[in-house]
Amino acid sequence: MARPDPTWLDAQYNNRARVPEAPQILERWANASALARAQSDCVLDVAYGGAPGETLDVFRTTAPDAPVFVFIHGGYWRALDKRDHSFVAPALVEAGAMVVVPNYALCPAVTIEQITLQMAHAIAWVWRHAREHGATRGASSSAGIRRAGIWRRCC
Repeated sequence: MARPDPTWLDAQYNNRARVPEAPQILERWANASALARAQSDCVLDVAYGGAPGETLDVFRTTAPDAPVFVFIHGGYWRALDKRDHSFVAPALVEAGAMVVVPNYALCPAVTIEQITLQMAHAIAWVWRHAREHGATRGASSSAGIRRAGIWRRCC
């Protein structure tokens, strides 16, 4: 079986090149995210590990015993930042969930295995500290980077 051409593969995974309005979409996300951080009860840049960039943002809700929603941002492991995705928090907080948006190091500076381990550490931090922010540990879900595959294994 022939291996796909690397140039063809790169083109398939490069949404910025495939989606003509990508710059406008990213700008909308950045603006909505800045507004979400400014208008939310949030704690920003909380360290979950010792490496630079191993931080997360916590968006708190007033709902008692709130579930936790962890949003792991996209970017094909090579781009973007948690700050670009704060816009996901307001609707979930309004629905009664505490939202956590962790950051991770990007490829090629690290491997996907290292990113996965970072997310396991972030989720373990959430498990240990959710109650400090008004949430319960028992009712949680996640979205992003191969999502719940690491969720239940790390806590």
